[in-house]
Amino acid sequence: MNNPYFQFTGGILPVLLFLVALFFLFVFLPVSFVVDAFGKLGLTPAQGVLMLIAILIGRTVNLPVFTSERLVVIPKPRTMHFSMDEYGRPVQIEEEPANELKKQVFALNLGGCIMPLLLSITFLISLHMSGKADGAYTWIGFALVMVAGGCYALSKADPFTGLRVPLIMPAMMTFISVYFFVPEPFRPVAAYVAGTLGTIIGGNLAPLLTPRIRNSVGTPVVSIGGAGTFGGVFVAGILAVLLA
Repeated sequence: MNNPYFQFTGGILPVLLFLVALFFLFVFLPVSFVVDAFGKLGLTPAQGVLMLIAILIGRTVNLPVFTSERLVVIPKPRTMHFSMDEYGRPVQIEEEPANELKKQVFALNLGGCIMPLLLSITFLISLHMSGKADGAYTWIGFALVMVAGGCYALSKADPFTGLRVPLIMPAMMTFISVYFFVPEPFRPVAAYVAGTLGTIIGGNLAPLLTPRIRNSVGTPVVSIGGAGTFGGVFVAGILAVLLA
C-alpha cells in the first residue's frame, strides 16, 4: 500500500502567482502602510523603511533599568530519563525539579518603548519648529490622556508577558480621540504621540504604579513596551496616523 502524499499538477505559474500574492499581502502592504504613515509625519520612504526595520529589531532588545526586591517563582520544566529495572527492562523516570526564586527585573523595550518615545519627541520638535504648534500641545495632551485612560482600563496581568493590552483597541481609541477632537493640522503627530505613549503609559506604567496590579504580575522580567504591549503600541502609532 502506497503512503499518501501531496501532489500538485497545476504547473509552476500558479505557484509563482500564489507566492507573489502572499508577498503582496503579508510584506508589501504592511510595509507600504508603515511608510505612508511615517510619510505623513515628515519622513521619506527610505527613512520609513529603515525605521520599521529598526523598530522590529528593537522589539527583541530589553534594557534592564530596575531590579526589585520582590521574589518571583520561575517554574522549571520536568526532566525525563530512562533507566533499567532489576529485570533489565527500560523504565521511564520523571523528575519534578524544585522551582527557582528570582528577583523581578523591570526593563524598557527598545522597539516598543524607547524608540516610540524618541520619535514622539522628534515629531513634536518638528511641529514646533514649523511654527504650527499654537494650541497643538493641549489637543495632543488631551488625546494622550484619553488613550492612556482607556488602555489602563483594559490592561491586565498575563502569566507569560507580564502585562497585556488588546492589540487593536489602542488604535481604535486613538482614532476616535484624534479624529473627533483634534484639529486637522495636528492630527498626524497627535495620533502617533497619543497612540504610542498613551498605550505605554496606560498599558504599562500606570498599572505598574498600582499595587494591586503590580503584585499580580509574576513574570521574572517585566518589559515596558515589550511582549503583550508592543503590538498595541506599533499598531496604534501606524494605523491611527493613517486613519487620522
